[in-house]
Amino acid sequence: MGFLQLGPPFAEIPMLNRSAAVIGAEPAFLEWLVKTGCSTDSFRGGLDAANRRVYLIPACADLDEGDEVIGDLFQEIFLRELQAWKTDVSQWPDTGDFRLFTRWFTVDVVPLVDDIGRGRVTEDQV
Repeated sequence: MGFLQLGPPFAEIPMLNRSAAVIGAEPAFLEWLVKTGCSTDSFRGGLDAANRRVYLIPACADLDEGDEVIGDLFQEIFLRELQAWKTDVSQWPDTGDFRLFTRWFTVDVVPLVDDIGRGRVTEDQV
């Protein structure tokens, strides 16, 4: 059996109607964490892929559309990143504008996301 005969026809493969935003920390964010007394031990290896987070975002046809979506969602992403590192909201910055967001984080939009995991996608209850 050949490689192309292993799976179902492409038209039968379910598609995930989402794009992705890959968020990474910039040095300015790490400097802020240190100033607030937060441990940055997990960044010892540098600002590499181990310290990046992926967010599923509405489907984008291209990178320009992805930039528009990030413009709409950056505050939610910003809050989630802050919450992940610093739960004491009294130490959060006074402003959470787009300028600070782009100083503290890199954003790479991936327009097409395929889910090749096995089983159903489930939602964790918090």
